[in-house]
Amino acid sequence: TDHDAPNDRPTVCFGVQYAPKPSAAISFLSSSYVIYYLIFKERKKLQRLHHRLVLAMNFALLPFSFAFVWGNWAIPEGTPHYVGAMGTVNTCTAQGFITWVFAMTVPTYYGSLVLQAFLGIIKNFKEEK
Repeated sequence: TDHDAPNDRPTVCFGVQYAPKPSAAISFLSSSYVIYYLIFKERKKLQRLHHRLVLAMNFALLPFSFAFVWGNWAIPEGTPHYVGAMGTVNTCTAQGFITWVFAMTVPTYYGSLVLQAFLGIIKNFKEEK
């Protein structure tokens, strides 16, 4: 069979391009709530390094999640094989920049959380030190 049949492409492209949007929207809302909770409800928790790292990571997740919600809408209009493309070269460039920068930032914060937990267990760190 011919897998590149023109009639199959729009369905496949639609699914691939819209599948990340719900989880990205949930990620955006979850990060927003964590930020709200730590800043307005439990500000005293920010005295601990762990909570400050979690807060910073969630600030980095906001634009990263938004870039995935924005998704194919940022791709220049008329680009072949992209369903829903309605952006310009500038919107595509902005989305690519945001995705690239924050794709590096989020794992860095996560690694910092892991390292902080590891050192805390190994060295029996106390928060007062």
